Amino acid sequence: MEFLDRPTQFEERTGPAYWIDEAIWGHRLHDEQSPWLTFLEFLTVLLSEHREGRALREEVYNSLSYKPQLQLRLRNLVFNNPHVMTVRTEAGSDDAAWSLWLDKMAETAGGIDKPDFRYLRDRFETFDDFAAVLSFLQGSAIEGSSNKRWSSKFVFPFGPHSLFEDVNVKPNGSVSNDRRFFARTGEILYLMLSRSKHAHELRALLTSRFLDKPEPYDAMARALQGDIQLAKAERGGAYLPCSRHPVFDRMAEDWLSILKLPIPGHDAIPHLVTTAGLNLLLYQLDRARELLDRSPVELVCEIVSPKKSVVRDLSADSYQHNNMLPQLAIERFIMRIAETPAWTAAVASDESVLRASDLMQREFGWPDGDDDETVGDPKQLLDELLGKATTRHKQHVGKIHATWSRAIGLSSRRSSRRLRYAPTDRLLKTLVVACVDNRLEFKDFLARLHHRYGIVIGDAQARSFVDAGTADQEDFSDNAHRLEERLASLGLLRRLSDSCAYVENPFQRARAE
Repeated sequence: MEFLDRPTQFEERTGPAYWIDEAIWGHRLHDEQSPWLTFLEFLTVLLSEHREGRALREEVYNSLSYKPQLQLRLRNLVFNNPHVMTVRTEAGSDDAAWSLWLDKMAETAGGIDKPDFRYLRDRFETFDDFAAVLSFLQGSAIEGSSNKRWSSKFVFPFGPHSLFEDVNVKPNGSVSNDRRFFARTGEILYLMLSRSKHAHELRALLTSRFLDKPEPYDAMARALQGDIQLAKAERGGAYLPCSRHPVFDRMAEDWLSILKLPIPGHDAIPHLVTTAGLNLLLYQLDRARELLDRSPVELVCEIVSPKKSVVRDLSADSYQHNNMLPQLAIERFIMRIAETPAWTAAVASDESVLRASDLMQREFGWPDGDDDETVGDPKQLLDELLGKATTRHKQHVGKIHATWSRAIGLSSRRSSRRLRYAPTDRLLKTLVVACVDNRLEFKDFLARLHHRYGIVIGDAQARSFVDAGTADQEDFSDNAHRLEERLASLGLLRRLSDSCAYVENPFQRARAE
């Protein structure tokens, strides 16, 4: 792996308070941005860059700068429009309904200088037709039941007219981009795929499936929005520290497998979201274990059983071990400076605190302040930075593993007080779709999950636990048997005999039939 220089905003002090989480994982991973919102931000970046003719191309590392769509007319109509139902009740005729509704929207639309929605009358035969389209888009909204403000809600990504960034619309009508739900994790995803060895092939499939030939439903968004609206300023500042990484290639391979399936784009998207969430989660863990110089990450997965088992305890232990890796990586990243000749020289100098503070400023963005004069020795400075960095890490980046593993269906507390890895049916189906071309022997499927993602289910993959005496071979054999039964019940596995079972990709099977 090759690592890149820190970005210019680090020196200009316009970036984060401490450049530590960002130096390890990029700017930035954020727990409040769900895998779905990450995918939407990714598509927003992809659309902007596609318009400029440079989709998934990065000629200069970390130079991404793009102008996203706002689509404020569409968003007001779908998410800031409580008048439709009352107007349909109050108005006696179609003309009266349009007239009353237009007056109300002119008063309440946010972020638009002179709201004028009269163009909609030419695009819909009746007010009821207009209301039906709104109802459909509201019903298909991403995380539509959330209590987010209207300007932080999103329609399903049917195509280019359905994509827009997260914004904050103030009561005075001013509009600014917001980094709470579009927190740059989608930009990280975009840079990862741009740096994968499959970027060229992936570019063609993504743009053809979602941008150049969108779903017919995108015409609804186009009719509501009218002319596209772009942000006034470019969005820059994305940063990814690795120029290449195995996770980048693996995620691209997962997406290629899904995008090549004979299914509509809207059916492929949930699988893209889930694999993106899984790979980003594993990227965080993998970068942490690289810093800590540990063995590859493993996810011991219990296929839920009716009673407590050894595998359940090992899965909970595995979850807890991985959950702590990012914080341990933060500590290692900071404390390894004490092993450098520069630190040794600083400590040995007459102005040890000042020299150490200067070094920390260069390495971590430690702010130069008068408080350093009250510090007794350089170690105290390091301890102070470690405390502040750990507190900051726990607020968002440190929650990624717990939040995202639950969001993608990887972790559960079902039948247990402890969180552990226990994949849901939804995740299992995505793993089959991404890993099985047509059909694959069950034991080979288990081996592939372990090789690709570090997932441990069967006894062959759990050899280290059996050899260490923490589990019997039978414990994991039973675990694998439960998975076999689960996959069969989902229509994802076919038994040819007692000793031979094949995992089948349901979409490829449909093509063959």
